[in-house]
Amino acid sequence: MKKSRMDVNKGFSDLDGALWVLKNHPGLRKLDHMVHVAIESGYSVTDKKGYRIILSLKEWGLVHHKQRRLTSKGEDFYSLWQRNRNTAVDVLHGLQYGLWTQHTPTLHLASWTYQYICDYLWTHQMLPKTSDCVSDLYDSLEDLGEGQINSQNASVDSRAVTNTYDWLLPLSPPVFEGVSEQANGRSFKNATFTQRAFCSPALFLMGLSWIAREAGNEFGELVAIDHQRKEQVCRFCLIERTRFDFMLTEAVRRFSYVSAQRSDFFVIGQEPQISDF
Repeated sequence: MKKSRMDVNKGFSDLDGALWVLKNHPGLRKLDHMVHVAIESGYSVTDKKGYRIILSLKEWGLVHHKQRRLTSKGEDFYSLWQRNRNTAVDVLHGLQYGLWTQHTPTLHLASWTYQYICDYLWTHQMLPKTSDCVSDLYDSLEDLGEGQINSQNASVDSRAVTNTYDWLLPLSPPVFEGVSEQANGRSFKNATFTQRAFCSPALFLMGLSWIAREAGNEFGELVAIDHQRKEQVCRFCLIERTRFDFMLTEAVRRFSYVSAQRSDFFVIGQEPQISDF
């Protein structure tokens, strides 16, 4: 039986070049051609063999599955990436975190892994030992897919933890402090995790949309907000619990199709699009 991929791909350092190549040289058939064009154009490429950033972009709906070119969603993201990098990085986090859904639990397991690690960091506010985190990931598999996934047909290792950190490190405001650069790469040995005081309204809207989806609500329906759902959105955004009301106000102010009744209910009138951000 083919193993389910649960590992989070590392790739933030390759993202800028990959997006540029996809935008300006769409349709290149081979990954090594894409790598060559990126390097020749002055972009650094760390994953020269696999260029797994392309796989990640496909999973998030930014690149066509059969053609190596940006989707319309990818074009919108490229525009956002060019004009507002901080919001774009937030959106990348939201795309990764929100891809997995309890409604189809055996799909997009790399996103489930990413969620799990982010939730651990937010809840414990400390960095786990990578071996302990991987062990806990395997133990949690029995809760997914009514036994369709187990340690015998799933694949994940300690790189999933450090690769998740690679995507979280560029967030602004930051969630890590004390990360050191060494000759052999980054060290998180003395690093700490901190919940953020705020995030972009775009990411907060993605968090609201995510809890509505997971609860089975359609766009345009009234969604109740209880303590648990507030916490879920704050975990999604990696922000402090006390900042929910502030961010909800910001989202209502920023997006005309979002409304709220105090902090007890909200309505998202239409599906959020990256072009709205």
